[in-house]
Amino acid sequence: MMYQLKCDWCGKKYERGKISRHNFCCRQCLADFSNKSKNPEGYATLKDYGNMSRHMTVLNQKANPSRMTPETRAKIRNARMGTGDGKTYTKRYGRHEHRVVAEQKLGRTLLPGEIVHHEDGNKNNDPRNIHVFASQSEHASYHMKLRQFFRDLDVIEKEEGGEAL
Repeated sequence: MMYQLKCDWCGKKYERGKISRHNFCCRQCLADFSNKSKNPEGYATLKDYGNMSRHMTVLNQKANPSRMTPETRAKIRNARMGTGDGKTYTKRYGRHEHRVVAEQKLGRTLLPGEIVHHEDGNKNNDPRNIHVFASQSEHASYHMKLRQFFRDLDVIEKEEGGEAL
């Protein structure tokens, strides 16, 4: 059975034996539609990679359900503990612990772009020591204001004849 179709790129009508999500009259129309610079809106609809990692996790769980049990994860975690050079934050099952603690404190997962800040400046992951900023720019703005506060405090100390911090 032949179908009357319209090319998604040029609009030309043609016949074809099968219907796809996107239909093109020729390879050039397919190439133009798939070109990010020629068709930025359409290019975004070609493939959705948003849930790829979750999809792969589900596939792996189905293929080998006994692979990553909590016991296996704990064994792998313990084997890797202390093998780095200590220049990063502590991790809990491959995720930075302060991010996990922040999610527990908020009662939800962190949104893309949210930044976790340690109030005392140390790697202390106590929930009272953790603050979440909506963006990196908000976090940087906080630090700029804090630096300015201490600069102003130094100026006041020096004017009063005291010792600067």
